[in-house]
Amino acid sequence: MKDIQYAGRAIRTSDGAADAVIHYAAVLGANRKTDTLDVPVVDGDGRPAVETLLIGPASQITLSAAADDGRDADVDDTAFVEHVRRLAVAAGPVRPVHEDPDTRHDDYDFG
Repeated sequence: MKDIQYAGRAIRTSDGAADAVIHYAAVLGANRKTDTLDVPVVDGDGRPAVETLLIGPASQITLSAAADDGRDADVDDTAFVEHVRRLAVAAGPVRPVHEDPDTRHDDYDFG
């Protein structure tokens, strides 16, 4: 499970759903688009629920590993993840915002 940090609070969901949301947010941001997503989540009592998120260029979303607090409900994310993947493809190409064609990652020593 992961927490999506959104609008000042943590929203608990599956790893797959969280990863799909942040990837889609990056694609939307790169293409200057916005969208809403109904994300399958786990509420504060550990029950399955749905949260609607507005994502786009101004979104400030981060992901973190969920705390082990007993709220690990079974989130059915298969259809959601596939839906978001299709949306991301339709939204446009993934490209870095600060892309510099003269700079290559292998020019740096991160070791």
